[in-house]
Amino acid sequence: MRTLVAGIALAGFTYGVVESRWIRPVTHEVELAGLDPVFNGFTILHLSDLHGRVEVFSLPLFRRWLKSADLVVVTGDLYHPGLSRRRLARALDGVRQRRPTFLVSGNHDYRSGRLDLRPLSADGLLDNSVVPIRRSGHIWWLAGLPDLVAGRPDWGPVLSQIGSGAAVLLSHRPDAVVDPRAKRFQLILSGHTHGGQVVFPVVGALVKHTRVGGGYVAGRRDIPDGPTLITSRGLGTSELPVRLFCRPELVRVVLRAPVDVGSPAGERQQGQGLA
Repeated sequence: MRTLVAGIALAGFTYGVVESRWIRPVTHEVELAGLDPVFNGFTILHLSDLHGRVEVFSLPLFRRWLKSADLVVVTGDLYHPGLSRRRLARALDGVRQRRPTFLVSGNHDYRSGRLDLRPLSADGLLDNSVVPIRRSGHIWWLAGLPDLVAGRPDWGPVLSQIGSGAAVLLSHRPDAVVDPRAKRFQLILSGHTHGGQVVFPVVGALVKHTRVGGGYVAGRRDIPDGPTLITSRGLGTSELPVRLFCRPELVRVVLRAPVDVGSPAGERQQGQGLA
């Protein structure tokens, strides 16, 4: 019996290690109120919780999606103890050279209470700040908060910098969505939860790392009278280097402008769908 139990445990751990490297491609299409039609189809490549997984950047899927992306965002937790910070920083710098790239801090990006992204530069860091995304004279707003626990999030300067129109928030933790001030945003991109990392059939994730509630641990949730929340399972692992029924994710978000179904363009798009 002990041999059987040991064999099952070993098989589960082995599968968990394999699954932690088996990246799942996920695409979400999100309609943003206030988004100008010139941005219809604008594509965001969303990376989260890398935890030192530098090999992600050499995958054919990543290279293909990076080529077609308009923007790259990273929602925290870059490094992992024992894995090269320099290699990951160099890979992210390579991404920055190809596409506009913005990031916010996660809890693992802090040392002794201070943010430490070294050797990566702070270029594109959106903690408590906002950047306008422009195309043909039109704008939507990309904002960011630092980690809600390890950092010092300040909604005031973020909201004061946003003008009219669509706005997207980057937050390492999905819990930003429970703050009433999150209603200013149409979309929140987050990570942190790893989707539970270890998920059991029927039971689900034992550890959720979020206060969103309703069994939510990752994926898309459309909040009534609020933003759409998309939480990535992330690409790396923390603590145990395994995943179980919870593959890592590379996430792509395609923005859609609201369609006026009474217009000729709206009638065409309604007939064609969002393919």
